[in-house]
Amino acid sequence: MSKIVKIKVDRDLCIGAASCLLGEGEKVFELDEENKAVIKQTNKKDSGPAAWADLADQSVTDDGLIAAAQSCPTKAIFLYGENDEQIYP
Repeated sequence: MSKIVKIKVDRDLCIGAASCLLGEGEKVFELDEENKAVIKQTNKKDSGPAAWADLADQSVTDDGLIAAAQSCPTKAIFLYGENDEQIYP
């Protein structure tokens, strides 16, 4: 079970660098028509917040998500654990 329970992309911080799409990040993120990162969810694609259970591909690991978030040059990807504890950044 993942320790990351929620993911959010801050669209104001996202510059469309697409570094989050490398590695396992491509399972969770893609760029939309505005060249901003969105989260691939079961029934939609948006900036979240998205619960882990709503991810379209739940095979991504915590380490993969953390690596994707850390690759973002503007720290636009926020990861949360239980009780809304911020894991990154």
